[in-house]
Amino acid sequence: MKLASLALLSCAWIALAAACGDDGVSRAVGARCEAARDCDERCLEPSNDSPGGFCTLSCESSEACPSGAACTDREGGVCLFTCAVLDDCAFLGPEWTCREQDLRADQGIKVKVCLGV
Repeated sequence: MKLASLALLSCAWIALAAACGDDGVSRAVGARCEAARDCDERCLEPSNDSPGGFCTLSCESSEACPSGAACTDREGGVCLFTCAVLDDCAFLGPEWTCREQDLRADQGIKVKVCLGV
């Protein structure tokens, strides 16, 4: 009986983990932060553009960013999540929206990324 309960509990944890999915948020890109120590590399401290703070990576081009992010010409070059419509940023919270920004190293080319409202 104990073994059956353990197996059932294990299955429940696996199902829960699968249901949560992977939203791409990590200490590298997307996690909330107050200071750089909260992130793998950089923290865009809490502001109107990064509500709750935003962990990110420095970049010179989008190849330096993880999948689903682009290198924007903000703060000397930082990775931000890309989006097409407002709902694409909902996983970050209600204070985030989809806005155009300049791509780093591609003068004049814009990309839509998640930023604060």
